[in-house]
Amino acid sequence: MENAIQERIQAKTRDSQLFEILVNQFEFSPKTAEATINTVKEIYELNRFDPDRTYDPGKVIRQVVSVKAKHGPRLCELPKVTVTLTVDAGAEDKEVFRKHGMHGLREVQICRMTEEALEQGGVLTQEDLADILQVDVRTVRRAIRQLQERGVKVQTRGIYHDIGPSISHKSWIVGLYLEYKTHSEIARITKHSITSIKRYIIDFARVVMCLRKGLNTVETAHIAGISERLTREYTELYLRYNTPAHAERLEDLIVKPSLDIINEEQKGGLAVS
Repeated sequence: MENAIQERIQAKTRDSQLFEILVNQFEFSPKTAEATINTVKEIYELNRFDPDRTYDPGKVIRQVVSVKAKHGPRLCELPKVTVTLTVDAGAEDKEVFRKHGMHGLREVQICRMTEEALEQGGVLTQEDLADILQVDVRTVRRAIRQLQERGVKVQTRGIYHDIGPSISHKSWIVGLYLEYKTHSEIARITKHSITSIKRYIIDFARVVMCLRKGLNTVETAHIAGISERLTREYTELYLRYNTPAHAERLEDLIVKPSLDIINEEQKGGLAVS
C-alpha cells in the first residue's frame, strides 16, 4: 500500500513528466530518457536547485493533476498543472493550533490547500495532502471524513470528479455568519481563526457592494481581490440570503466591514466607487 502511494506521488514529479515527454513524444527509449535527464541535471547543477521551493517559507509549489484530467489513463499520462499552496499561514494558523490543537489545524490546512489548488486549475489527491503535511494517508482520510460529517465537502480529486464542484469552506463560514452566528461560535464550529473568519466576511461584503452596483463577476473578483470561482459562490450565497429574515444581518455586514474596507483603501487598496 505504501509503495503504491509513493509511486502515485512520484508520477507527478517534474522528472517523471519530462521522462514521459521524452519517451512518448520524442520516442526516446526509457534508458536514453533517464540518462538524458540525469546528464542535463548534472551539467546545469540542477541537483542543487529545488524548483518546488518558494521564497515564502509558508508555501510550497507542487505539480498536481489538472481539473480537466479524465479518469482512466495512467497517472503519469494525465495533464498536470503547477500550483502554489499555503502550508503555513503564520499567525492565523498559530491561533487555530492554540485553540484546536494539531487536529484542528490539519483540517484548516486541508480545506485551504484543496481550494487553492482548484483556483489554480489543479486538484489534490489524499496522497498529495499526506505528502505535503507529512502524515499518513489514513490521517488525511479521517480528517476529510470528519469535515464531511460537519457539512464540508473537501474537493480532493475523487470527490471533485464524482460530484463536481461544491461550495468552499469560506462560503460555509460566511453562511454561518448570515445565520446570525457570532465570530466565536463560527470559530468553534469550523476550527478557523477569528482573523480568517473576519477576512472572509469582509471579502463577502465587498462582493455584495459590487453586486448592488451592478458589476459583473470579473469586475467584482478584481475589486474584492478573490478568484472568480469564489466570487460566483459568494454571489449565489447573497442571492440565497437576500431575504427579509436575513436583511438585518446583511445590512450589519455591509456597514461594519465597510469601515475596515475604507481603512484599507486609505492605505492604498481598491475602492468600490
